[in-house]
Amino acid sequence: MTFKPEFQAVILAAGKGSRMPELTASKPKCLLPVGSKPLIWYPLLKLQQSGFKDAILVVFENQKVEIQNAIEKNDLEIKIEYFAIPSNEDLGTADTLRLLVEKLKSDVIVMSCDLITDINLDNLLDLFRKHNASLCTLFFNPQVQEPVVVPGPKSKHKPERDLVGIDAQTNRLVFLASASDFETDVSLPKVLLRKHTHIKIFSNLIDSHFYIMKNWIIKYLTYDKSISTLKAQDSSDIFHFAKEADLDVLVREASTCTDHYGDLKPAYHGDVIRCFSYVADLKTFGIRVNTLPAYWYINGKIIDKWSSITNDKELIKIDSKADVKSNQVDDRCIVWESCKLSEKTSFKNSILGANTVINSFSRVFNSVVMNGVTIKEKVALENCIVCDGVVIESGSQLKGCLVGSNHIVSEQSQHSNEVLTKSDRLMEF
Repeated sequence: MTFKPEFQAVILAAGKGSRMPELTASKPKCLLPVGSKPLIWYPLLKLQQSGFKDAILVVFENQKVEIQNAIEKNDLEIKIEYFAIPSNEDLGTADTLRLLVEKLKSDVIVMSCDLITDINLDNLLDLFRKHNASLCTLFFNPQVQEPVVVPGPKSKHKPERDLVGIDAQTNRLVFLASASDFETDVSLPKVLLRKHTHIKIFSNLIDSHFYIMKNWIIKYLTYDKSISTLKAQDSSDIFHFAKEADLDVLVREASTCTDHYGDLKPAYHGDVIRCFSYVADLKTFGIRVNTLPAYWYINGKIIDKWSSITNDKELIKIDSKADVKSNQVDDRCIVWESCKLSEKTSFKNSILGANTVINSFSRVFNSVVMNGVTIKEKVALENCIVCDGVVIESGSQLKGCLVGSNHIVSEQSQHSNEVLTKSDRLMEF
């Protein structure tokens, strides 16, 4: 007999990385190096350590083989079912879930490939179970970040903000919208304020894009194809899908348990649709690596956060297949497989990617160097991100630069706070 699992996990990795095109013009966002692993490894590990045996990974058709090969090189036990969508599609979360309706038979966990966190998912799952919720969402408090200078031209990176309304008594999520949708004032319906008398509106919480939802929501999304995201929708038709089991209703009505105080209304005010929020405490680390500042920040912090994120897995800083002849590689460096570091070179606080070759009399400080990069003699890199396949010719000096994939930096050149790439590459996906 085959038992239906309580939850099925879906990871969305078919995004085009439009917020950091310099890095994703020729590389899937989910394969960007973070520390010693590709970005996708972190959410997969989180699911595996939370007891999941398998997951559905949504990818673009033209990136499937590359992603599959990269994941197979890593030490994961979780079984992955790849679900490929056409490479020219730009689908929202709801659009993607519609395509999966035949595969999703249980309640569903949906998460993005760019989530890195040390949270215990059991707490969120238990909140969903406790209230027989329709939907649970995860929010993080803002990380305390010291000022960092991001490679590339100096500019102010303005983060996107959501307005999140949470009932302080019950943790019910009662309002969620983008702050950019409002010019000055935000109006809430009187009926909402009468029902939820202790609403707090937050403007600084970080939406993790981690959702737990009832299976009927997938069916509703298939019914109403006008919905493209999971943010607030208004439709009376949804109540035809949100039906509770008769036994659940009888047990709750017979119980004296309630989720709130201050009135004589039944538990949950009799609501069939119940959305809850889980706001992680201030000690919890969580970040979405979906912007250039976020990518730069996490690579600077990954060694410090490694133990809590991975539940004390061993961090291999220098791969056994790396060829390291330099005696000046500090303990803040991570060296990937088949990377060659020549004699008379110096490295501090840097990520050095697979199949990268760095020749003598060169130094790399506080930088991320991706795969297949060639750095010739007497090159100096500081505070840089160098993408796949770049060649930096002899004598070049780069400070605070972002070098796009397969770019050639000419001999003896000097660059500071620049993006070095062909402009047309930023439009490639």
